[in-house]
Amino acid sequence: MKLFRYRKPSLKKALGITKIKRKVNKITGKSMIKRYSKSRIKSKIKNKVGFSKESVIFVRNAAKNKIPTFLGIFGKKNN
Repeated sequence: MKLFRYRKPSLKKALGITKIKRKVNKITGKSMIKRYSKSRIKSKIKNKVGFSKESVIFVRNAAKNKIPTFLGIFGKKNN
């Protein structure tokens, strides 16, 4: 462990509650069930088809009128 940390750990982390929760989820198989959730499967399919490529994301955002501008400033304001 590092001597100096960027952030101080939370109380749950310091007490070891997080570690226990992870062990319980692993033993009961809850983490395996989460792997096959509906949204996870949809995102995997989209990745294989190519919906997460930069060009497709740009076209989708352009259709919503969210075109990136210089340094992200001077964009269209939503009033």
